Amino acid sequence: MRKHQTDKRIFIATFILVLIGTIMVSIIGPSYTNIQNIAYGRNDDPNQTFKSQILYVFLAFVTMIFFLRLPLKQVEGEGGKHKKILNMTSKLPEILMFGSLILCLIMYISSLTVELPFVRCALGACRWLNLGIFQLQAAELVKFGALFYFAKICTEYREKGGFSGKKEHMTSRGDGVLRNTKYSYQNKTRLADAKKQKGKVGELTSEIRDILTKTEGRVFWLKYFSTLGVAVFFLVVAQKDLGSALPLIAMALAMLLVSGARLKYFLIIGAAGMVLAVLALSSPHRQERLKGFLQGDSSNAYHINNALIAIGSGGLFGVGIGNNVQTAGYLPESITDSMFAVIGETIGFVGISVVLFFYYMLLSRILKVADCTKESYYQMITIGIFAWLAGHVVVNIAAMIGLVPLTGITLPLLSKGGTSLILNMAIIGLALNISQYTMRADLTDAERK
Repeated sequence: MRKHQTDKRIFIATFILVLIGTIMVSIIGPSYTNIQNIAYGRNDDPNQTFKSQILYVFLAFVTMIFFLRLPLKQVEGEGGKHKKILNMTSKLPEILMFGSLILCLIMYISSLTVELPFVRCALGACRWLNLGIFQLQAAELVKFGALFYFAKICTEYREKGGFSGKKEHMTSRGDGVLRNTKYSYQNKTRLADAKKQKGKVGELTSEIRDILTKTEGRVFWLKYFSTLGVAVFFLVVAQKDLGSALPLIAMALAMLLVSGARLKYFLIIGAAGMVLAVLALSSPHRQERLKGFLQGDSSNAYHINNALIAIGSGGLFGVGIGNNVQTAGYLPESITDSMFAVIGETIGFVGISVVLFFYYMLLSRILKVADCTKESYYQMITIGIFAWLAGHVVVNIAAMIGLVPLTGITLPLLSKGGTSLILNMAIIGLALNISQYTMRADLTDAERK
């Protein structure tokens, strides 16, 4: 597959969303900092929030460019002089996944015993690594590791015909397109069976094939369910972070769906989801949130009520810059979880429509890249990127308009944040990189390199 230009619409949508978010932080940041100073007796610079966001945006774009320029074919390993790179990176998904889980385990132990100097805890949960001038959220690292790990194991199992019994290339719509199976494991065994089907050797080969297939299946599902279960446990129970667990589950399910897994496995995941719901509701503060959402009690639904007031008061064109009322101490987490409501109040329905349009552009183009990607591993990664971002967008906006209880999940590219913004830009840079190797018939010769 010849390399061509990146999908420009992904970059344009990303740039505009980050720009809108940065502008909103510059507008709301001073009042947010002043409120924090009054509440906690601090004397921080009112512009500190905006300054830190500028630093995060700079680091995020640098990270995006790094992943955009990353030589995928070299990392993937095609032999030759890049063999050392392959040896170094072949276990990278496992290192990222299990390294982040070990980090979560250390932080969980810290919350139960003695708080470690490099761990920051708040409200009974240890979620952040304190790196001096920068704080790293462990949940984001878990999602980042899960993106590569689940993509790898789903690709390997699908390439062996584990999901459908034949080697396929599944598009993002889920319709299988048969690949050349001349050198596939299944085709080799079928040729062997055809030649030896009348003899004992053929029967033995068939039995061995069935045993290997069943063994590989058990190993795959053990890896899948155990890793997902441990990750969700650390996020929901240990770190009390249900919001981060939802996009993680969305990623894992999306990859499984595109791989062509059977319905019974989704039923198993559904049963596990019910267990997850019970664990989530075991926390008193989540019970209060759910009670406030269902009953509309003013004391328990304070956040949602003020978010709805902010969106409603914005009207068609908003109250204008500097005229916000809800952000003056009424709307909690105004520059993080509640950014969608802040945009609604400031620039109204028109502003919200613009934001939703660029989210649609971003997500639809990422899905298009997945649909046109030839390499199974890259396709899985792109599907995971889509599910990651879409999960954040849908859950956050649904909470702000009162459709679901609050989960504390941020709005990608718009909300203030360090780790989340940088990793969101990293996966978008990876999607841009993969878009250079898609099967696009609409490209002219001038667009190809």
